[in-house]
This record gives sequence, C-alpha cells and structure tokens, in this order.
Amino acid sequence: MSATGFSRAVHAAPRSKLAVRIASRPREIKAALRLVYQAYRRCGLIEPNPFAMRATPYHLLETTEVFVGILGGKVTCTLSLVRDGELGLPMESIYGEEVAWRRAQGASVAEVSCLADRRHNLVRSLSVLVQVMGLMAQSARRRGVDELLIAVHPRHAEFYERFIGFEIIGAEREYERVCNKPAVALALDLNRLAVIHPRAYKRFFGLPFPEEELEYRPISDEFRAELSMMVDATYVAEPYSDDSSYLSEAHQMCA
Repeated sequence: MSATGFSRAVHAAPRSKLAVRIASRPREIKAALRLVYQAYRRCGLIEPNPFAMRATPYHLLETTEVFVGILGGKVTCTLSLVRDGELGLPMESIYGEEVAWRRAQGASVAEVSCLADRRHNLVRSLSVLVQVMGLMAQSARRRGVDELLIAVHPRHAEFYERFIGFEIIGAEREYERVCNKPAVALALDLNRLAVIHPRAYKRFFGLPFPEEELEYRPISDEFRAELSMMVDATYVAEPYSDDSSYLSEAHQMCA
C-alpha cells in the first residue's frame, strides 16, 4: 500500500464514530475472542474447538487486557495486551532467550497478541486498528511497559517495521501454537518511539485518551471462572520461572 493509501486509511474512521475501549464486559470479551477464533481459523492458524473462541490461559490473568474497537454495536477489531506475569509471555515458547535478555536488561515487557479484524481489507480496517493500538500503547505506557513484543508471520513483518517502528529481534521459526506456521519476533521500544519513528508516535500518542479510558478494568471472578472453561485445550502455557542461569545463557546469545 502506498503512503497516501495509509494516510487515507488512518483518517477514514473518526473517533466520534468508533468506540474504542478496554473490554471488561463478558459480552464484549466473548465477541472479541470469537473474532480472533474466526480470523485464526480462516488463516489456518488453529484447530477448531467447541466454543468457537480463541481463549488462552493468559486471558485469565490480571496482567492481560482485551482491547476492542466497536462500530455499529459490533466488535470489529481486537487485540490483547499480555503484560509480563506468572506465565511470562506467550511467545516465550519459541523466543524464550530473546525475551529473557530483555528482562535481564531491566525492561518491562508486554506482548501484543490475538490481533484480529472483522474486515479483510487493510485499507478499510487500518483506521480502526490504529485507534485500538493507540489505546493499547497509551495504556501500556501508563502501566510502566517499556517494550512491546510481537510474533507475526514473516510476510507481515515489513508492515510492523515500516508503519509502526518495530524491529526484528528473532529469526524465523515454526510456531507450534499456530499450527507450526512460521513466525518472526519483533520489539517496539516505547521509550524511544518518538525518536525512531515520529509518525508512529504521533499516530499512537498524538491524541491522548482521557485518563478514565486508560484505567485498568478487571473482569469479575464469576466471568473468570466461566472463561476458564473455554480456554483452548490445545494451548499449553507453563508457569514462568526466573532462572538466573537461563538469563545468563540468553544474555550471551543475544549480546
């Protein structure tokens, strides 16, 4: 897509017509996870499950938040922000050393996960995606996150590098959690974004969201229990262990 196409797409949907928020209502979270399921199934990234949702063990943690864009009363775009917690980050199953090295440097990391949009056309969906990512980025900074990490298909890496300012930190590998499709790891330094990619900084931080929209919204214990029954049984997540010897090996590999 040309730069002009990006510009037009970004400004196609004014915020007045779009509701962007951190989802806490069960109905919205379920709609978001159904949207992820549909998108992942369409791309052959996951096997079918009886709940038709892409719910993971990370969605049960207080360190994970679901962000949604709503048009016409329907969730049209979603992503999840998984901050470092008791399970670590999802991408550590294949990029453990890369994540461990960042922790060893003292960075507070979080992973952008479960990104999906109802529409297939990037030009039509980009404006909504930018606003959802803006809310996510501002929320991440408010919670002390230094770096956003993401694992994407190699063919999408250029978009994240050129349009957002991510940098590749991990070589292409097979990702078991998405049916062994290839992935590359990228990182975005939020502390340096204004310098390394001023346009992306303006897109995500140029129009601050009101403080009340950035507040953490926990899900209820009742819904957490309900959601736990819907977690995809094929998704295995091991408790995070801060192993100093592992960090030492990771530092030597990434130095």
